Amino acid sequence: MYRGVLSLVRLFWGICCFKRSPEEVPYSPSLLIFVALCQWGLASLAWGYSQGFSYGFIAASVYLSTILILPYLVLRLAHKKMRYLQTQTALLGTSLVLNFVAGLVIVVSLQLAQAFSFLEHLILVAIFMAVFWAVSVQGSIYRCALEKPRFVGVLIAIAVLLLSSNVFEWGMRLLGLVKT
Repeated sequence: MYRGVLSLVRLFWGICCFKRSPEEVPYSPSLLIFVALCQWGLASLAWGYSQGFSYGFIAASVYLSTILILPYLVLRLAHKKMRYLQTQTALLGTSLVLNFVAGLVIVVSLQLAQAFSFLEHLILVAIFMAVFWAVSVQGSIYRCALEKPRFVGVLIAIAVLLLSSNVFEWGMRLLGLVKT
């Protein structure tokens, strides 16, 4: 099992580095469920740590629902819904890898900024670079799934990112967990 997880991490890292393709992701419903649960667990811990664990549980559930539904709708509108499983697994898997890397970079940036005051804006640069990288990777995944030019893939990734954040906030407001 350890080797299987390690090979998946390598695959997702390869996609993040634009050396591998999302078509190489195994067509496996159980893998999608596993990666989705990992994403939910990470989100639940992050929100639970900062806002309380009941909030984290609900927020992670709304977040995961949003990021599972929107790519499906994109693929369905493009008449490519058969590609959902591999596309969604690639999106979630690369997101996990990028969140881990971004977390490390942000922690190191915070430590450096505390040690050297002239580096205090380093954290903002690190966050911007992480978001730019994530959008580029997601754009590449959408490009492959939809057989569109790179620019279109990036535009779709940006649109899904913006729409998912709005849908998340609307969902949390409907649940009464975010004040207007």
